[in-house]
Amino acid sequence: MKTLTTLLLAATITSGTALAQTKTPARTAKPANTSSAPAARPAATKATTKPAAKPSATTSKPAPKPAPAPAPTTTPAPTPAPAPAAEAQTSNQAAAGELFHKGTTMVNLGVGAGLGYGYYGTLKSTPALSLSVEHGLREGLGPGTIGIGGLVGYKSYHYDYPSSNYKATWTNIIVAARGTYHYNVFEVPKLDTYAGLSLGVRIQKWSDSYYDDLPEMRDYSSSSAYLTTGVFVGARYFFSNNVGAFTELGYDMNYLKLGLTAKF
Repeated sequence: MKTLTTLLLAATITSGTALAQTKTPARTAKPANTSSAPAARPAATKATTKPAAKPSATTSKPAPKPAPAPAPTTTPAPTPAPAPAAEAQTSNQAAAGELFHKGTTMVNLGVGAGLGYGYYGTLKSTPALSLSVEHGLREGLGPGTIGIGGLVGYKSYHYDYPSSNYKATWTNIIVAARGTYHYNVFEVPKLDTYAGLSLGVRIQKWSDSYYDDLPEMRDYSSSSAYLTTGVFVGARYFFSNNVGAFTELGYDMNYLKLGLTAKF
């Protein structure tokens, strides 16, 4: 019995000791929990570092797209004004090889051959001398150009009486206005072809030595003026830009003229 009591007491002491040992670690575990609380504070520090992360989030946002540049406004090219009819006509004439235009001036210095107004038979004549000028006046009336100008000419004739020294002489000075129409019929670049009309005055002086044996008729002479008209066709061919040759054929002072021409 005593032995049983001793064993029970020993067991009680032993269980109390074990219970005390068990409670002691639980008490010492508190500091571990306490020490772990400060260790958790870095998590709060992480919370404080969140603002630092915001800039990275801000920088990670895509850059705003630039506003589209306004489309360039293309200003339409100004429509050229239609060329005046005269300019269009001039360009057409240049394409066709026309040399005579509005504002063009041409001068002919010619020598005529053959007889002229009303002189026939055995008359002899000196070469006719003429100077004519034309100026381009108007374009647009048909394909060519109208010119206006004038002519001054001189020509003399004489008749020798058979078997004597008597002689009759006629001298003529012609002053006439001329109108021409120029159109390059053959479309040759250096050629100017034209036709025209003339209207003017022919001043004639006549002298005859047949009556010199009569004192009252010695050195007999007379002068008169006549209205004269003419029609002609002509052509000029230029060797350079300003100098060429011309010919005219028609009933104007005499039937044929040849000579030099100049363009200004």
